[in-house]
Amino acid sequence: MIPKHQEAKDRVTVHFEAGKKAFHEAMEKAQSHIDVATVEINKLRGELKTHAAEAKTKTMAHVDELTKKLDAARKEQQEKIEARLKELDADIESINAELKHAAVREKAVLEAKAKAVREEYDATRRALTASLDAEIAEWKARISAAREAAAEKKVAAQADVHAKLADLNAKYEAAEKKLHALKQASSAAFDELQHGVRTAIADVRTAAQQARKDIAAAS
Repeated sequence: MIPKHQEAKDRVTVHFEAGKKAFHEAMEKAQSHIDVATVEINKLRGELKTHAAEAKTKTMAHVDELTKKLDAARKEQQEKIEARLKELDADIESINAELKHAAVREKAVLEAKAKAVREEYDATRRALTASLDAEIAEWKARISAAREAAAEKKVAAQADVHAKLADLNAKYEAAEKKLHALKQASSAAFDELQHGVRTAIADVRTAAQQARKDIAAAS
């Protein structure tokens, strides 16, 4: 007959390790897609400076296509990270509940496992902030590209375009500040703040799309 403390250990360990393995495999796959798209986008952006108008238009269209793939891969990555955080949070609650009724020998096992789960939670939380950090950096590059496109427009269009870019930059800085606050957040505040960062990034996206439309329409 298997002792109760061993049953508790096996049950918690199997669930935790299976989830950990699946999560890290998913992260490797998503990050691979992100890395491939990012390298290609950066390469094309570098080539834009040497292209003639017609070639530049085609290259920009290719960049737009790749950025959509990049955004989709990052969205998938962040959703998986958030789901994993919820799993780990549930694991911690489950272990804490078991600890309240555990015998002395069982407590040592469960406390060790609780420590491992908390460490994995912290690492997963860092993975989310790193993903958001990379997304913010990508938007900085897109804003820079928008400024370069705006600089090519005639003087008559500059004032209106400049106003749109100023609004875009303000939203970018707000998102950057929210991300900084997230990195310093306590566990209790993390969930609310990370949703705030995502909302701020969505505002950047909307402002960037509007700015690009105005820049393209300017003559």
